[in-house]
Amino acid sequence: MPHMTFTTSDRRAYADGPAGLDALAPIRTRTVEVDPHGWGRIVVKDETEQISGAFKYRGNSHKVAKLPRGSSLVTASTGNHASGLSQAAAWRGAQLLVFVPRSTPRVKQRKIAGAGARIMLVDGGYHDCERLARRYTAKSGAVFVHSFDDPDVIEGHRSLYRESCDQMGQPDVAFVPIGGGGLVTAAIAEWGASTTRIVGVEYAGAPAMKRSLESARPVWLESAVGMPEGLLVRRVGTLAFQACHAYGLDVRVVDDAALGRAMRILWAQAGIRAEGAGAAALAAALQSPEAGSTCLCVVSGGNVDDAVWRRAVE
Repeated sequence: MPHMTFTTSDRRAYADGPAGLDALAPIRTRTVEVDPHGWGRIVVKDETEQISGAFKYRGNSHKVAKLPRGSSLVTASTGNHASGLSQAAAWRGAQLLVFVPRSTPRVKQRKIAGAGARIMLVDGGYHDCERLARRYTAKSGAVFVHSFDDPDVIEGHRSLYRESCDQMGQPDVAFVPIGGGGLVTAAIAEWGASTTRIVGVEYAGAPAMKRSLESARPVWLESAVGMPEGLLVRRVGTLAFQACHAYGLDVRVVDDAALGRAMRILWAQAGIRAEGAGAAALAAALQSPEAGSTCLCVVSGGNVDDAVWRRAVE
Protein backbone atom coordinates (compact mmCIF):
# COMPACT_ATOMS: atom_id res chain seq x y z
CA MET A 1 0.00 0.00 0.00
CA PRO A 2 1.28 3.50 -0.81
CA HIS A 3 1.46 6.33 1.64
CA MET A 4 -1.96 8.00 1.78
CA THR A 5 -2.40 11.72 2.37
CA PHE A 6 -5.80 12.46 3.90
CA THR A 7 -7.36 15.80 4.72
CA THR A 8 -10.23 16.30 7.13
CA SER A 9 -13.54 16.60 5.30
CA ASP A 10 -15.51 19.58 6.44
CA ARG A 11 -18.11 22.02 5.18
CA ARG A 12 -17.05 25.48 4.23
CA ALA A 13 -18.60 28.39 2.37
CA TYR A 14 -17.06 29.54 -0.89
CA ALA A 15 -14.29 32.01 -0.20
CA ASP A 16 -15.75 34.42 -2.74
CA GLY A 17 -19.38 33.29 -2.61
CA PRO A 18 -22.53 34.57 -0.92
CA ALA A 19 -22.25 34.96 2.85
CA GLY A 20 -24.27 32.95 5.33
CA LEU A 21 -24.62 29.82 3.19
CA ASP A 22 -22.75 27.34 5.39
CA ALA A 23 -25.67 24.90 5.40
CA LEU A 24 -25.46 24.78 1.60
CA ALA A 25 -21.68 24.78 1.24
CA PRO A 26 -19.90 21.84 -0.41
CA ILE A 27 -17.69 19.49 1.56
CA ARG A 28 -13.95 20.05 1.43
CA THR A 29 -13.10 16.61 0.06
CA ARG A 30 -9.86 14.74 0.70
CA THR A 31 -6.90 14.24 -1.56
CA VAL A 32 -5.24 10.81 -1.59
CA GLU A 33 -1.84 9.83 -2.96
CA VAL A 34 -1.69 6.46 -4.73
CA ASP A 35 1.20 4.50 -6.25
CA PRO A 36 2.92 6.71 -8.86
CA HIS A 37 2.78 4.18 -11.74
CA GLY A 38 5.65 5.97 -13.52
CA TRP A 39 4.77 9.50 -12.37
CA GLY A 40 6.60 11.38 -9.65
CA ARG A 41 3.30 11.54 -7.73
CA ILE A 42 -0.33 10.75 -8.49
CA VAL A 43 -2.81 12.57 -6.26
CA VAL A 44 -6.55 11.97 -6.59
CA LYS A 45 -9.27 14.37 -5.49
CA ASP A 46 -12.05 12.26 -3.98
CA GLU A 47 -15.36 13.83 -5.00
CA THR A 48 -17.19 10.62 -4.07
CA GLU A 49 -17.22 12.22 -0.59
CA GLN A 50 -19.08 15.27 -1.85
CA ILE A 51 -22.71 15.94 -0.93
CA SER A 52 -24.75 13.77 -3.32
CA GLY A 53 -21.63 11.68 -4.03
CA ALA A 54 -20.25 13.72 -6.94
CA PHE A 55 -18.57 17.04 -7.79
CA LYS A 56 -21.81 18.33 -9.33
CA TYR A 57 -23.05 19.63 -5.98
CA ARG A 58 -20.40 22.36 -6.06
CA GLY A 59 -21.90 24.06 -9.09
CA ASN A 60 -25.49 23.22 -8.12
CA SER A 61 -25.25 24.90 -4.73
CA HIS A 62 -23.57 27.97 -6.21
CA LYS A 63 -26.34 28.29 -8.81
CA VAL A 64 -29.27 27.71 -6.47
CA ALA A 65 -27.91 30.16 -3.90
CA LYS A 66 -28.49 32.90 -6.50
CA LEU A 67 -32.14 31.98 -7.12
CA PRO A 68 -35.14 33.14 -5.07
CA ARG A 69 -36.32 30.74 -2.39
CA GLY A 70 -39.22 28.58 -3.49
CA SER A 71 -38.30 28.70 -7.20
CA SER A 72 -39.62 26.02 -9.56
CA LEU A 73 -36.69 24.33 -11.28
CA VAL A 74 -36.38 21.92 -14.20
CA THR A 75 -33.29 20.07 -15.37
CA ALA A 76 -32.03 17.23 -17.55
CA SER A 77 -29.30 14.92 -16.33
CA THR A 78 -27.65 11.52 -16.58
CA GLY A 79 -27.87 11.37 -12.77
CA ASN A 80 -25.16 13.15 -10.80
CA HIS A 81 -26.19 16.69 -11.74
CA ALA A 82 -29.80 15.99 -10.81
CA SER A 83 -28.77 14.37 -7.55
CA GLY A 84 -26.72 17.40 -6.55
CA LEU A 85 -29.34 19.87 -7.72
CA SER A 86 -32.07 18.05 -5.80
CA GLN A 87 -30.06 18.44 -2.59
CA ALA A 88 -29.46 22.14 -3.21
CA ALA A 89 -33.09 22.72 -4.23
CA ALA A 90 -34.34 21.06 -1.06
CA TRP A 91 -32.19 23.40 1.05
CA ARG A 92 -33.67 26.44 -0.72
CA GLY A 93 -37.24 25.16 -0.62
CA ALA A 94 -37.34 24.92 -4.42
CA GLN A 95 -39.48 22.49 -6.42
CA LEU A 96 -37.49 20.40 -8.90
CA LEU A 97 -38.55 18.29 -11.86
CA VAL A 98 -35.83 16.10 -13.37
CA PHE A 99 -35.74 14.42 -16.79
CA VAL A 100 -33.29 11.48 -16.78
CA PRO A 101 -32.66 8.54 -19.14
CA ARG A 102 -34.56 5.41 -18.17
CA SER A 103 -31.16 3.66 -18.02
CA THR A 104 -29.94 5.94 -15.19
CA PRO A 105 -28.53 3.75 -12.37
CA ARG A 106 -31.01 3.08 -9.58
CA VAL A 107 -28.62 4.48 -6.96
CA LYS A 108 -28.79 7.87 -8.71
CA GLN A 109 -32.56 7.73 -9.09
CA ARG A 110 -32.93 6.97 -5.37
CA LYS A 111 -30.79 9.97 -4.42
CA ILE A 112 -32.77 12.30 -6.66
CA ALA A 113 -36.15 11.14 -5.37
CA GLY A 114 -34.89 10.95 -1.79
CA ALA A 115 -34.21 14.69 -1.81
CA GLY A 116 -37.77 15.39 -2.87
CA ALA A 117 -37.41 15.94 -6.63
CA ARG A 118 -39.87 14.51 -9.15
CA ILE A 119 -38.40 12.24 -11.81
CA MET A 120 -39.48 11.83 -15.44
CA LEU A 121 -37.87 8.77 -17.03
CA VAL A 122 -37.07 9.22 -20.72
CA ASP A 123 -36.38 6.65 -23.41
CA GLY A 124 -33.09 7.85 -24.86
CA GLY A 125 -29.99 9.71 -23.74
CA TYR A 126 -29.11 13.05 -22.18
CA HIS A 127 -30.07 15.21 -25.14
CA ASP A 128 -33.49 13.58 -25.42
CA CYS A 129 -33.97 14.53 -21.77
CA GLU A 130 -32.81 18.10 -22.36
CA ARG A 131 -35.20 18.55 -25.30
CA LEU A 132 -38.18 17.44 -23.20
CA ALA A 133 -37.06 19.46 -20.17
CA ARG A 134 -36.77 22.65 -22.21
CA ARG A 135 -40.19 22.04 -23.76
CA TYR A 136 -41.70 21.67 -20.29
CA THR A 137 -39.86 24.77 -19.08
CA ALA A 138 -41.23 26.88 -21.92
CA LYS A 139 -44.78 25.88 -21.03
CA SER A 140 -44.48 26.08 -17.25
CA GLY A 141 -42.36 29.19 -16.75
CA ALA A 142 -39.98 27.30 -14.45
CA VAL A 143 -36.23 27.95 -14.36
CA PHE A 144 -34.15 25.55 -16.46
CA VAL A 145 -30.80 24.72 -14.82
CA HIS A 146 -28.35 23.32 -17.34
CA SER A 147 -26.16 20.44 -16.25
CA PHE A 148 -22.91 21.81 -17.72
CA ASP A 149 -23.50 24.89 -19.90
CA ASP A 150 -24.32 27.42 -17.18
CA PRO A 151 -21.74 30.05 -16.07
CA ASP A 152 -22.92 29.97 -12.43
CA VAL A 153 -22.61 26.19 -12.30
CA ILE A 154 -19.13 26.34 -13.83
CA GLU A 155 -18.08 29.05 -11.38
CA GLY A 156 -19.14 26.85 -8.46
CA HIS A 157 -16.96 23.98 -9.70
CA ARG A 158 -13.84 26.16 -9.41
CA SER A 159 -13.79 25.56 -5.65
CA LEU A 160 -12.52 22.03 -6.36
CA TYR A 161 -9.28 23.36 -7.84
CA ARG A 162 -8.75 25.96 -5.12
CA GLU A 163 -9.04 23.19 -2.51
CA SER A 164 -6.68 20.93 -4.43
CA CYS A 165 -4.03 23.63 -4.62
CA ASP A 166 -4.33 24.23 -0.87
CA GLN A 167 -3.97 20.50 -0.17
CA MET A 168 -1.21 19.38 -2.55
CA GLY A 169 0.30 22.50 -4.09
CA GLN A 170 0.10 23.37 -7.78
CA PRO A 171 0.20 20.14 -9.83
CA ASP A 172 2.20 19.86 -13.02
CA VAL A 173 -0.69 18.17 -14.83
CA ALA A 174 -4.40 17.93 -14.02
CA PHE A 175 -6.51 15.18 -15.61
CA VAL A 176 -10.21 16.10 -15.72
CA PRO A 177 -13.09 13.97 -17.05
CA ILE A 178 -15.31 15.48 -19.74
CA GLY A 179 -19.00 14.76 -20.11
CA GLY A 180 -20.62 18.01 -21.15
CA GLY A 181 -17.48 19.95 -20.23
CA GLY A 182 -18.42 22.02 -17.19
CA LEU A 183 -15.72 20.61 -14.90
CA VAL A 184 -12.88 21.03 -17.38
CA THR A 185 -14.09 24.55 -18.17
CA ALA A 186 -13.83 25.37 -14.47
CA ALA A 187 -10.27 23.98 -14.47
CA ILE A 188 -9.33 26.24 -17.37
CA ALA A 189 -10.92 29.23 -15.64
CA GLU A 190 -8.98 28.52 -12.44
CA TRP A 191 -5.65 27.21 -13.77
CA GLY A 192 -5.55 28.09 -17.47
CA ALA A 193 -2.97 30.82 -16.94
CA SER A 194 -0.95 28.87 -14.35
CA THR A 195 1.90 26.39 -14.68
CA THR A 196 -0.52 23.45 -14.52
CA ARG A 197 -1.22 21.70 -17.82
CA ILE A 198 -4.86 20.62 -18.06
CA VAL A 199 -5.74 17.39 -19.87
CA GLY A 200 -9.34 16.45 -20.65
CA VAL A 201 -10.47 12.83 -20.61
CA GLU A 202 -13.35 11.37 -22.62
CA TYR A 203 -14.84 7.93 -23.10
CA ALA A 204 -14.07 6.09 -26.33
CA GLY A 205 -17.81 5.68 -26.95
CA ALA A 206 -18.50 9.42 -26.68
CA PRO A 207 -15.52 11.61 -27.70
CA ALA A 208 -17.61 14.72 -28.37
CA MET A 209 -15.02 17.27 -27.24
CA LYS A 210 -12.15 15.60 -29.08
CA ARG A 211 -14.14 15.50 -32.33
CA SER A 212 -15.28 19.09 -31.85
CA LEU A 213 -11.76 20.41 -31.28
CA GLU A 214 -10.50 18.48 -34.31
CA SER A 215 -13.29 20.07 -36.39
CA ALA A 216 -12.83 23.55 -34.82
CA ARG A 217 -16.58 23.65 -34.14
CA PRO A 218 -19.03 21.86 -31.85
CA VAL A 219 -20.19 18.60 -33.45
CA TRP A 220 -22.97 16.16 -32.68
CA LEU A 221 -22.05 12.52 -32.24
CA GLU A 222 -24.39 10.03 -33.86
CA SER A 223 -24.51 8.08 -30.60
CA ALA A 224 -23.03 7.99 -27.10
CA VAL A 225 -23.22 4.56 -25.49
CA GLY A 226 -21.27 2.60 -22.92
CA MET A 227 -20.65 1.92 -19.24
CA PRO A 228 -19.77 5.41 -17.81
CA GLU A 229 -23.14 7.18 -18.14
CA GLY A 230 -21.67 10.41 -16.77
CA LEU A 231 -19.54 10.74 -19.92
CA LEU A 232 -22.25 9.86 -22.44
CA VAL A 233 -22.97 13.24 -24.00
CA ARG A 234 -23.41 13.62 -27.76
CA ARG A 235 -22.56 17.34 -27.84
CA VAL A 236 -20.49 19.35 -25.37
CA GLY A 237 -21.59 22.71 -24.00
CA THR A 238 -21.04 25.90 -25.95
CA LEU A 239 -19.14 27.52 -23.07
CA ALA A 240 -16.99 24.43 -22.69
CA PHE A 241 -16.10 24.25 -26.37
CA GLN A 242 -15.17 27.92 -26.46
CA ALA A 243 -12.94 27.61 -23.39
CA CYS A 244 -11.29 24.37 -24.52
CA HIS A 245 -10.71 25.62 -28.06
CA ALA A 246 -9.14 28.86 -26.82
CA TYR A 247 -6.95 26.94 -24.35
CA GLY A 248 -5.89 24.33 -26.92
CA LEU A 249 -6.99 21.49 -24.67
CA ASP A 250 -5.32 18.10 -25.03
CA VAL A 251 -8.04 15.42 -24.86
CA ARG A 252 -7.25 11.76 -24.12
CA VAL A 253 -9.67 8.87 -24.70
CA VAL A 254 -10.13 5.81 -22.45
CA ASP A 255 -12.03 2.55 -22.91
CA ASP A 256 -13.80 0.11 -20.59
CA ALA A 257 -10.62 -1.87 -19.84
CA ALA A 258 -8.77 1.28 -18.78
CA LEU A 259 -11.71 2.41 -16.64
CA GLY A 260 -11.92 -0.98 -14.94
CA ARG A 261 -8.21 -0.95 -14.12
CA ALA A 262 -8.48 2.56 -12.65
CA MET A 263 -11.55 1.60 -10.60
CA ARG A 264 -9.66 -1.36 -9.14
CA ILE A 265 -6.63 0.77 -8.24
CA LEU A 266 -8.78 3.45 -6.61
CA TRP A 267 -10.48 0.82 -4.47
CA ALA A 268 -7.35 -1.15 -3.56
CA GLN A 269 -5.03 1.79 -2.90
CA ALA A 270 -7.33 4.57 -1.73
CA GLY A 271 -10.56 2.90 -0.61
CA ILE A 272 -12.48 4.95 -3.21
CA ARG A 273 -15.55 3.34 -4.78
CA ALA A 274 -15.62 5.28 -8.04
CA GLU A 275 -18.12 5.06 -10.84
CA GLY A 276 -16.82 4.64 -14.39
CA ALA A 277 -16.79 8.36 -15.17
CA GLY A 278 -15.15 8.99 -11.81
CA ALA A 279 -12.20 6.75 -12.70
CA ALA A 280 -11.61 8.25 -16.16
CA ALA A 281 -8.99 10.81 -15.10
CA LEU A 282 -6.82 8.21 -13.40
CA ALA A 283 -7.29 5.83 -16.34
CA ALA A 284 -5.81 8.43 -18.67
CA ALA A 285 -2.95 9.28 -16.32
CA LEU A 286 -1.96 5.61 -16.10
CA GLN A 287 -1.65 5.46 -19.89
CA SER A 288 0.84 8.31 -20.19
CA PRO A 289 3.15 8.65 -17.15
CA GLU A 290 5.62 11.53 -16.96
CA ALA A 291 8.57 10.67 -14.75
CA GLY A 292 9.19 13.17 -12.00
CA SER A 293 5.96 15.12 -12.53
CA THR A 294 3.01 15.43 -10.15
CA CYS A 295 -0.46 14.91 -11.53
CA LEU A 296 -3.90 15.52 -10.07
CA CYS A 297 -6.70 13.17 -11.11
CA VAL A 298 -10.25 14.31 -10.35
CA VAL A 299 -12.40 11.39 -9.20
CA SER A 300 -15.66 13.04 -10.18
CA GLY A 301 -18.19 10.73 -8.51
CA GLY A 302 -19.06 7.42 -6.91
CA ASN A 303 -22.75 6.87 -7.61
CA VAL A 304 -22.58 3.41 -9.13
CA ASP A 305 -24.93 0.45 -8.84
CA ASP A 306 -23.48 -2.49 -6.91
CA ALA A 307 -23.61 -4.93 -9.82
CA VAL A 308 -21.78 -2.56 -12.18
CA TRP A 309 -19.09 -1.81 -9.64
CA ARG A 310 -18.53 -5.48 -8.80
CA ARG A 311 -18.13 -6.39 -12.46
CA ALA A 312 -15.52 -3.66 -12.88
CA VAL A 313 -13.42 -4.43 -9.80
CA GLU A 314 -13.67 -8.21 -9.66
